[in-house]
Amino acid sequence: MKYRSVVLLGILNFILSSSLLQIVRINDAMANLCIIFSIVIMALVSEKHAYVYVLVYGFLQDVFLGRMIGANVFTYLIIVFVAARLIHVLFVGNYVTPIFLVILSTVMYHFVFYLITFFFQATVPLEMLYVKIITEVVLNSLIALFVYAFAFKKINGYKLGDYNA
Repeated sequence: MKYRSVVLLGILNFILSSSLLQIVRINDAMANLCIIFSIVIMALVSEKHAYVYVLVYGFLQDVFLGRMIGANVFTYLIIVFVAARLIHVLFVGNYVTPIFLVILSTVMYHFVFYLITFFFQATVPLEMLYVKIITEVVLNSLIALFVYAFAFKKINGYKLGDYNA
C-alpha cells in the first residue's frame, strides 16, 4: 500500500464521517472509522502507514470540526502507538484481535480526549459520556470485525480464522 493511497483513504474517510455517517447515530454516538481503519492499517499493512493515516485524518478533523488544533491528532497518535506495541504480542489472524484493539482504542480515545478538553476547560460531563462510549464501542467492534475480515482476506488470500490455509 502506498502512502498516497493512505492519505486518500484519510481524506475520503473524513468526508464520509463528517457528512453521511452523521445520519447514522445511536444514543448520540456514531462509529469512529478513524480508529477502525487505523487498527486495520496498523495490524495488516504497517505502523508507518497507520501514523500517516491518523495524521491526515486527525489534522482534517481538528481544522474543520475541532475546537482545538492538535487534540485529535495527539489522541490518535497515542492510540496507534499503544496499539502498535500490543500488536507485536497478539496474533493477527483471529477474530479477537481487532475487537480487543478497537474496544481498547475507543475507550482510550475518549479518556485521552476528555483529559485534553478538561485542561482547556471545555469538558463534557462524564455522565453523558458513559452511554456514548458504550454505544460507540459496540458500533466500532461490529464494523471493525467486518472491515478487518475483509481486509485480511484481500491482503493474505485466506479467511480470518482459517488456520488450515
